[in-house]
Amino acid sequence: MKNSEITKEALERARRWYQGAIRALEDQRWDDVVYSYEMAVEQSLKAILILYGIEYPKKHDISNIYLSLKNKNLPEFFSKNIDNHAKILNLLVKKRGPAAYGYVEGIDKTKFMKDAKNLKQDVENILNECEQLLKEFNKVNENDNKEY
Repeated sequence: MKNSEITKEALERARRWYQGAIRALEDQRWDDVVYSYEMAVEQSLKAILILYGIEYPKKHDISNIYLSLKNKNLPEFFSKNIDNHAKILNLLVKKRGPAAYGYVEGIDKTKFMKDAKNLKQDVENILNECEQLLKEFNKVNENDNKEY
């Protein structure tokens, strides 16, 4: 399977995590929202690393490796947001554990309400930008493969 095909599958999985977050948001399951946001962003950013053949460790916070994309020749709409993508992932990774296991520490789910509401647009933007980058990548490669 080609990297672009794996990236497409990973972005579809990220979109499903996001859809789960939106359902959790509607149900006011704030901790589930934050957990699902983290998974959506993590999957999206890993998908882009796959697209460009960049290896990453099997851990949640790949923000430092993701920053290496700044060395690639990427469209401006995407490259200008790489730092922000990494920052959002790093923030969500820090909240992921408490969101998943807050009951152990006695953390009430309402502690995650502000993040659940405030990060929605950031997460959606990351997904949209990653999906757009894949489209641009495929368009460029499609044109490069045409015979003249």
